[in-house]
Amino acid sequence: MLNPKADFRQLVNTPAELAAHFSQWYDGVQGTTGITWGIPAVDKAVIPMRPGDLVGLIARPGHGKSSLLAYLARTEAKRIMARDAVSKEVVVYVTWESSAEEIETFFMSDGTFSATDVAWGRVPKETIMKRLVKRAGFPVWTIGHSIARAGQPAPRMTLPAVLGAIETMEQDFGVKPVLLLFDYLQLIPVEHAANRVEQVLEAPPRIKELALRIGAPAVCGIQAAREVDLLRVKIPQKHHCQWGSSIEQAADKLFGLWRPFLTEEQGAAPLEVAPGKFAPITENLLIMQMVKQRMDSGRHTWGLHFAPQYLRLEEMETYHQEAANANNPE
Repeated sequence: MLNPKADFRQLVNTPAELAAHFSQWYDGVQGTTGITWGIPAVDKAVIPMRPGDLVGLIARPGHGKSSLLAYLARTEAKRIMARDAVSKEVVVYVTWESSAEEIETFFMSDGTFSATDVAWGRVPKETIMKRLVKRAGFPVWTIGHSIARAGQPAPRMTLPAVLGAIETMEQDFGVKPVLLLFDYLQLIPVEHAANRVEQVLEAPPRIKELALRIGAPAVCGIQAAREVDLLRVKIPQKHHCQWGSSIEQAADKLFGLWRPFLTEEQGAAPLEVAPGKFAPITENLLIMQMVKQRMDSGRHTWGLHFAPQYLRLEEMETYHQEAANANNPE
């Protein structure tokens, strides 16, 4: 049944209105960098994320979904601070997998101690308190259940509830999200869904709609199916989204993530991460492949240096064909 109070006129764009709106939108395309990864080799090939975009990070458990979402959160938060916009712009991290406090461990690391150290309780409390003072001015907001509020009534975290929470942020604090991060797709509850498969199929178009309504790009972690574990090259592809075939259509960009250290035998030969370029299998090697990009080519692969406990992501020096041949004399 249609909502009689809804203003359906807001969905209609006349040619004259669209010309004005497109001109304004294109000024933003040319006048701002959009949201980028902050890694030159990646940013050279990936169209910047812009309002309404839906981006998916596909990976098996432990291969970097949550850490990369937190990396993007911290990277964009630093840009907000650099342009002195903390009072009006924020990054929103929405979590179904962890408590708000657990997600906060990512943002406590400072290069001298890691999120792992915080999780173990190895960092002195006075050091944490100093970090928390700085954290109060760091524009990353979390939507999720807090351990401190356990036992208190709270709405189920459906996407309409998330939208409502974001609207309260704007009303109560005057801040607007510039980046939305969702951790992760298969855990998002959808009202009236008959089962988990239907729930996951319905979530991507709803996230896309939410991103369009809020006017910010959305990046979503996506669980890859177990069949990826049986592949020789274990980079998840579009069709590996567990129960999530609709993400293939709804997403503007999709990236497959693989940490070979977790799946390959110790001492295995370097991996070819790009034509003629090889990288050794180390604990910090992350293979990231773009498997879809709307409006441009969607097949690029990078070998990156990834330290999830510090939210550190950067380009990795790769071996050339000669080094690979030296390791594979046959």
